Amino acid sequence: MCFPGVGVHLHVNKAVIDSGVSLSSRLGDLTGHMCGYLLSSKSDSTNKTYKFGFQRWKVFINGHERSEIPAQPVHVALYITHLLDSGASYSSVNSAVYSIKWMHEICGYADPTQNSFVKSLQESAKRLTGRPVRRKDPIDSHMLQNLCDLYSDSRDVLVLRNLAMILIGFAGFLRFDESSSLKCKDFIVEKNYLRISIEKCKNDQYREGNEVLIAKGVTSACPYSMFLRYTEGAKIDLSSDSFIFKPSFRSKGISKLIRKNKKLSYTAARQNIVTLLKLVAPNLNIGLHSLRSGGATAAANMSVNERCFQRHGRWKSVSSKNVCQRFHRKKVKCQNNCCCNPLHSLLSLSLVLSRFTQHGAL
Repeated sequence: MCFPGVGVHLHVNKAVIDSGVSLSSRLGDLTGHMCGYLLSSKSDSTNKTYKFGFQRWKVFINGHERSEIPAQPVHVALYITHLLDSGASYSSVNSAVYSIKWMHEICGYADPTQNSFVKSLQESAKRLTGRPVRRKDPIDSHMLQNLCDLYSDSRDVLVLRNLAMILIGFAGFLRFDESSSLKCKDFIVEKNYLRISIEKCKNDQYREGNEVLIAKGVTSACPYSMFLRYTEGAKIDLSSDSFIFKPSFRSKGISKLIRKNKKLSYTAARQNIVTLLKLVAPNLNIGLHSLRSGGATAAANMSVNERCFQRHGRWKSVSSKNVCQRFHRKKVKCQNNCCCNPLHSLLSLSLVLSRFTQHGAL
């Protein structure tokens, strides 16, 4: 792992030399590997974000003839003051603070962001620049059934791909990053359910993996049946290492998936999926997260077993799951006839299957 311009190796080399170890010795030869492992403590995308954030701090403080590392806490506080004066958002201030913190930690220096000035200015940024969170509205099973009824006879690969993403995302509580990263080999079609292997998700930083089961339903909005329609229509080989939801193109009125093994971008997915959902929910504030929140809403309103709920949703902790669950229960009123709804029963069965698999019953 290499991030030119960061200069981690210079500071690590200095620390090794200061400890009395020669870089030309056998012990000193480990320094290069040590730098790589230090950078591996964060993901590549996080390192890249922090690198640019630290470089902005470096340009600012060097312009005032001061050192960027090791930094003086009061200098960091003055930098945050400069950002606030420039109209920076709370997220920009946070990014600057964490970038400086990251660089000092991997280079072995004391963290200047622990200073009381810095912490107070962070809180100030949150109060002064923070905006109220406008959550996306969850979708419900009736909307999905109405949507699938509109395309019950469609063989268009683009439409089938979008519908498959919607239904699997809803029934599996999938985040967009999880669904877009799924590969063909991650799916196993069983007799009455889909077995989906999720290699890495948001709260699985150490790649322990998760498994989600999607049960077979009886309505037009059955994710099991829609997935088979999509894979048959797109001629997808489920043993391949290609992404299952790839971008598509249209030629002579026929849509096909591109040959290049490329995942669907967030922008393209949002445009396609939100456009479809707006056909049945024109007045809702819908986003890609409406699929996960909608599925969780349906399960919460059915009083699904807590352990099944948390495992199926892959929440990192009980507290985070409870926050989500409380929001969902407030957002949608509990319907007395929800257990009679086939799609709700499908979702419940998916959760039960997930629990049974955990104990080896399947």
